[in-house]
Amino acid sequence: MKPIHSLFKIRGTKIFCQPLNDKIMRQNIIISLIGICLLITSCELDNYDLPNGKLEGMIVDKLTGETIQTRQPDGIKIRLMEEGYTNPVPYDFWTKSDGTFKNTRIFSAKYKAFTLEGPFEQSSVVEVDLDLTKNQNITFEVEPYARLLDVSISKAGSGIKATYKISQTNPERKIIRSMLICADSPIIHQTTTNKLSSEENNLEILENEDIYIMSFLDEIPNLEVGKTYYARIAVLTDNTLNRFNYSPIIKITL
Repeated sequence: MKPIHSLFKIRGTKIFCQPLNDKIMRQNIIISLIGICLLITSCELDNYDLPNGKLEGMIVDKLTGETIQTRQPDGIKIRLMEEGYTNPVPYDFWTKSDGTFKNTRIFSAKYKAFTLEGPFEQSSVVEVDLDLTKNQNITFEVEPYARLLDVSISKAGSGIKATYKISQTNPERKIIRSMLICADSPIIHQTTTNKLSSEENNLEILENEDIYIMSFLDEIPNLEVGKTYYARIAVLTDNTLNRFNYSPIIKITL
């Protein structure tokens, strides 16, 4: 039997081949077959059903029943912990800016669910048991850092104005500042690029009790007439993640 040639080497313009003997060739074939068997086996083990569990719901103020407004992306987080494991890996996703959520790509299983990193007292969050072998609709009731009351946002000549009041659930959490913000995009929050803002109300120098009885008037003047804007109120309290509480987004065409 003639030797099989491989492992080419190039010298100048000539090609030389080094022969492989039968023993090395057989070893290579065996290694290749083992690799193919492992690949086929792993494919069979990974042949799981696609995730088809469905979860939807909302996060609301437990006092008023109104949804907790937030930023998007990276606003309020929903966390699922699959039951049956000692150290399950958290499965996280985020709500929309209006505090509602919907996820149709979750593996059907039983979970512990809770919400976190939103503009609310984490101590008010109650963990929920979920069975996602069937569709689920849940509501998390929480205590927001601050409440925006009697909110009115409207067109004012070539600008936008807003009136509102501020309240809260935990008087020990200091209210720091508030303002009216707007942008030409419905994705509007305190760190939105190119957002416009009214003059900030510095509330850190006031006692919370005094703030509760105040009525605020914020304005953003001299906007482009004929253009559509999206506006909301933002209020910040003293919290480690610097999460703002927001009013619902209002669409205004000047």
